[in-house]
Order: sequence, then C-alpha cells, then structure tokens
Amino acid sequence: MAKIIIIRNTYGGTEYLLNALEYVSDARALYRRGFGVNPYNYKQAYDQMLIVREYFGKTSGNPLVHIVIAFNDEVKDLETAAEYTQKCASYFSSMYQVLYCTHMKDTHCGSMHAHLVINSVSYLNGKMITTGYEEMYFFNEYVSEVTGQKCTFEFDNKALY
Repeated sequence: MAKIIIIRNTYGGTEYLLNALEYVSDARALYRRGFGVNPYNYKQAYDQMLIVREYFGKTSGNPLVHIVIAFNDEVKDLETAAEYTQKCASYFSSMYQVLYCTHMKDTHCGSMHAHLVINSVSYLNGKMITTGYEEMYFFNEYVSEVTGQKCTFEFDNKALY
C-alpha cells in the first residue's frame, strides 16, 4: 500500500518555500523535474514561484503544499518510481508550478518515495490551491490509478507552537 502525506505548514513564509525547494534539489534527489520552474536550479525555481505570487498579489500565507508519496515495496527501481512521480506531479501542472523529485529508501519513509513542492498560487488565475479532504481524496484516487497501488493519505498540519 502506498502512503500519501500532505504537509500544509502554517509558518515559515517564503523561507519555508526556499528550504523545501532546496530539499527536493539536494544530492538525494535522484530524479528531479518540474512544471513551470527550472528543475535544475532551486533558487531560480524559488524566484519563478515568487514572481507568480507577486503578480497576483498573494505574497502572504502558506506559499506551498509539500506532498510525499511513499510507494510500496513493489517499486524497486528508480525508473518506475520516476515515472510514477512524474505522472503524480502532472496532476497539478495545469494550474500550479511544481518541483518534484524521487528519493531512494531512507529511514524516514522506509520506501522509495517522491516529494512534490507545489506553489500554492495558480499561475493561470491567482487562485490559492485547495487541499481539503475532498480534493486530496481525488488526488489519492489518481495516485492509486497511476501506480496500481491502493493508497491512503493523511494530513500533516504542522504549526509553530
């Protein structure tokens, strides 16, 4: 069974966006691509996302949604994981900028997994992304279809206490 974690932090602002983009661009990112951003330079991707936010006057609030998709152990090779990651990231690409990568197994996820960092402001109309239960249920169903794996999802709503 694959697991999807939707991280919707409520603190950190644009520094959080920069840190997330840097994270999906570090040495562990074995397959890295993007939609609407330069996937090979996280600082340029950051600037590109900020331009969209500034253009639509959406410079406050949560700047991103970070989604982790941990594939089940049937996914053993980078090529399969990368294909699934690209297809999953494309779910958001018609409206939002996305930088994504695939990581091998690690102690945090325990399985091959993907990270998607999504600009929370649409480049088409400036609307904020909605990541409620219903929207993420449909994404969960899409990931299940793409991967052929039953998926579960959960929210990780971190806040600064």
